[in-house]
Amino acid sequence: MAVSNRVRSALTTTVLATAATGFLAGCGTGDDEQEQVAYCTDEDGEIVDDDYCDDGYRGPGAGLFFLYLGGFRPGLPVGTVLPGGGTRINPTDTAARQRAGLPTTGKVTGGTRVSGGIGSGTGGRVGTGAGS
Repeated sequence: MAVSNRVRSALTTTVLATAATGFLAGCGTGDDEQEQVAYCTDEDGEIVDDDYCDDGYRGPGAGLFFLYLGGFRPGLPVGTVLPGGGTRINPTDTAARQRAGLPTTGKVTGGTRVSGGIGSGTGGRVGTGAGS
């Protein structure tokens, strides 16, 4: 079966346009990057009072609490155990906090939304972030 050059050209254009659209949709512009949410947790991933993750906290258990970032919903209450797959950051590690898009010092309010930062240096799995 012979196919005319016009038909062949139209098919090639359609296939290339479809492939390019799929490629660009996969790349995105960064605006649809998954937003991260931060919570203060204990070493078991249970949300605790935000005061424990203030970089100046020196009370009982100091050093056993972490800023935990992931694709969690905001507004989760204290006592909720977060699922695995987040990034754990030592609250006193100012460089890791900054790379994660968090303030370098002070208390981080539970449910704080963070855009970007995570993939640029702190890792994406529990225990792999700087300061863990």
